[in-house]
Amino acid sequence: MESLLASALEAARLAAPVIKAAFTNRSLQGILDLKSNTSDLVTATDKAVEQLLFAHLRQLHPTHSFIGEETYDNAQLTNNYTWVIDPVDGTTNFVHGFPYTCVSVALVFEKRAVVGVVLNPILNETFYAAKGMGAWMIDSDGVKYALPLHGLKPWAGFARSLISTEYGYERDERLDSKLKSLTSVLKAPSRGVRSLGSAALEACYTARGTFDLYWEAGVHMWDVAAAAVIVEEAGGVMANFDPVVPEGCNEEFLDLAQRKFIVVRPMEGGKTEAWAVVNELRSHLETLEYARD
Repeated sequence: MESLLASALEAARLAAPVIKAAFTNRSLQGILDLKSNTSDLVTATDKAVEQLLFAHLRQLHPTHSFIGEETYDNAQLTNNYTWVIDPVDGTTNFVHGFPYTCVSVALVFEKRAVVGVVLNPILNETFYAAKGMGAWMIDSDGVKYALPLHGLKPWAGFARSLISTEYGYERDERLDSKLKSLTSVLKAPSRGVRSLGSAALEACYTARGTFDLYWEAGVHMWDVAAAAVIVEEAGGVMANFDPVVPEGCNEEFLDLAQRKFIVVRPMEGGKTEAWAVVNELRSHLETLEYARD
């Protein structure tokens, strides 16, 4: 597992200067397409970085499979080793010069994330983890910290929590449902809600303990796969809106293709306490339907 994590870190670090150069010089970004509407962008940088990552990782691991945001074409997860890549998570932030953007590199095996690297080249922060090896952050000064950063705290309720969520790019009735969910949580009441525009970073900041919880619907597996193992190894929980319990199991299985995710920070009471928070949040969330990845 250590060598696979090294491959992921090496790949993310190759991508970082490409993303940073284009962030600094917007003429290099090149908006190529609007996917579904004016809120759903893809740039030349997205495509260039994905091609760079795939080429590098294919050379290192020629028998592995690959799924990327920009080349995704009905590819589905199998039980094989599969690299799941988001070359630029937070593309809208990237285009507008908002520094919460990152490259996300995950390795999935038997449909579970086992390696994850999330690197923000603008703020120079790296989050990474591998199954059984803990979760770590390297800050802008190059200092390495174990996650969560400031120890474990008990859940103190929504009223004492900083929460993160996103509205997504839909401008249809699903946005209305998301706003109803947000209103329900705000009236719980909650201390505050933030939106950073990057699913990968918001999940990592929850693993770090900055956010107490984060939820989002409409994201894709490449947005959250790397963060999934970082959250898990930090001691937090990533779950689906709709519980998935395989036959013969007593525990939920994280379905990376469901596109609806809840993340809870590491808790003093461990996973039991975190799962209680997941279920508390679920009671506030409206039903949302998405085609699976």
